[in-house]
Amino acid sequence: MLKTFNYKNTKVSYSDTGKGNAVVLLHGFLESHVMWENIVLHLEKRFRVIAVDLFGHGQSDCYGYVHTMEDQADMVFGLISELRLRKISLIGHSMGGYIALAFAELYPDHLRSLVLLNSSAQADSDDRKINRDRAIEVVKKNSTAFIRMATSNLFNKVAHETFKVEIEAFITQALKTPIQGIVASLEGMKIRMDREALLHFSPYPKLVIASENDTIIPIDDIMEQLHQTEVTFERIPGGHVSTIEQSTSVANLIFNFLKKNS
Repeated sequence: MLKTFNYKNTKVSYSDTGKGNAVVLLHGFLESHVMWENIVLHLEKRFRVIAVDLFGHGQSDCYGYVHTMEDQADMVFGLISELRLRKISLIGHSMGGYIALAFAELYPDHLRSLVLLNSSAQADSDDRKINRDRAIEVVKKNSTAFIRMATSNLFNKVAHETFKVEIEAFITQALKTPIQGIVASLEGMKIRMDREALLHFSPYPKLVIASENDTIIPIDDIMEQLHQTEVTFERIPGGHVSTIEQSTSVANLIFNFLKKNS
């Protein structure tokens, strides 16, 4: 059952289950709180688990024409303030990880631990910024074609065969994302800051999970960012959407990390 709260006249939806220390889940681009279903079932046995629909995704409204990572992080802080939670463990997948890092920079005293899943602390490269601009043009012409292409590219041929039903459901959910939400997120990701320093100089425990065949955020890039840090690192098989391809492994890794660090 989804709950809603009003953030600066913008409706934000979230699920809230379980009891214990609070864990907040932030989905990626073109995703929604639904992507966490299997993870939530695992975590809610021991924790209070809040899965947010980010601006312009799932059942949350758009906040403006650019959704910066800081805007989304401020909204998450608004939600935990509303729920009277002082400290949270924050878990972000892909774009959700960028937002989790923005939250970590803005509200460090409210973090118990941080988990990045198929995500990066680096800013967009110049090439990637150009690609985002191209993507925005495509979205404006034909958002359905863009979503089908973008989501399909997240999985390799083997995954498409193995997880056919799950991937179809994932694409169906993605197709509900409004054009404004897609464009605002692309604009926001394009201008996000580099936050690699947080991997080196932050006091809370950190876990980074990376997939060996992730074509969106390659594992080598992530390992480079983690060089000479004290971040716990876990590598898993599969591609970018590890919550589908490695659902049980991801749930166990996160659960064990949180059990130790919350």
